Amino acid sequence: MAALIVGGWLALLAAIAIGRLRRDRAEPAADTYSPVAAARRAAPESAPTDDEEARALLLRGLRSGEQDVRMASVTALASLGHRYEWAVDGLIEALADDRDSPIRVASALDELAPRPGVRLVPLLRHPSVVVRFSVVRLLVRYPDLARRHVADLTRDPSHQVRAAALETLRGTTTAEAVRCATALLDDPHPLVRAQAAATAAAVTGGPCAALLVPLLGDESWAVRDATREALVAAGPDVADAMLVALDDPNDEIRSGAALVLQDVGVVDRLAHGDRNGHLERILEAGGDRLRQAASGRARKGVALGVPVIGAEPA
Repeated sequence: MAALIVGGWLALLAAIAIGRLRRDRAEPAADTYSPVAAARRAAPESAPTDDEEARALLLRGLRSGEQDVRMASVTALASLGHRYEWAVDGLIEALADDRDSPIRVASALDELAPRPGVRLVPLLRHPSVVVRFSVVRLLVRYPDLARRHVADLTRDPSHQVRAAALETLRGTTTAEAVRCATALLDDPHPLVRAQAAATAAAVTGGPCAALLVPLLGDESWAVRDATREALVAAGPDVADAMLVALDDPNDEIRSGAALVLQDVGVVDRLAHGDRNGHLERILEAGGDRLRQAASGRARKGVALGVPVIGAEPA
């Protein structure tokens, strides 16, 4: 009972301190002028005594033995982080501490971007998987930092961290991102293979399509589905590799390639003129459902596709 009383008291003091900081910096009414308020607004943020009092109070709460007090401090620091660097430092300390809801702390830091910035980098070597995962995800907002520091995390012992690193690298559109993605196409974990396919396709498009063909026949449905989506997102440049994949001995690969060709518009285009027999190969690989869908779309005059090598108008 005593611990609860102390915890509640500290949380109340934190709320009072925040309210005082906000009140002291509130804009005066349009029809009034306060020289005291004007002086406070003009002074450096680190100067007022109240800032130091609030800082000491909230950081003491952050290190409390009571979870409720720690979380109240995190909430308070998050609300002050847009104005005070010490509040951002406190949140980074809370994330590094890895005691209470690291994902919640990471979310607060994400909302403060770009202020945390380079201060996040040391946590990439944190012993906690959850902390490393959180920081890798946070670096999506910092492409320059991601380019310099995230590639190493694609070799992390945790599959969650490897997958997150690939997702973050996707936004860097670098050769290193492609190298890391292609190296993990055969990762033991399906989550990583799926992210590797998505990153490789997003960064290079058509040129990597042939490398992704084996994943259309992956043992994991999630990987097969992610690979198809990645190839479709890459656009019609993948068509040549998918046409070659129609001859693969693996049924899943042939079916997956046919679905990709449908979704990038090749089937629609060929339905209105095909002198090379590609359409029949696609429909045979795709099965009855694809054949019925193509016939229905042709009857309605749908032609959403783009030309593909070997396809000519009738």
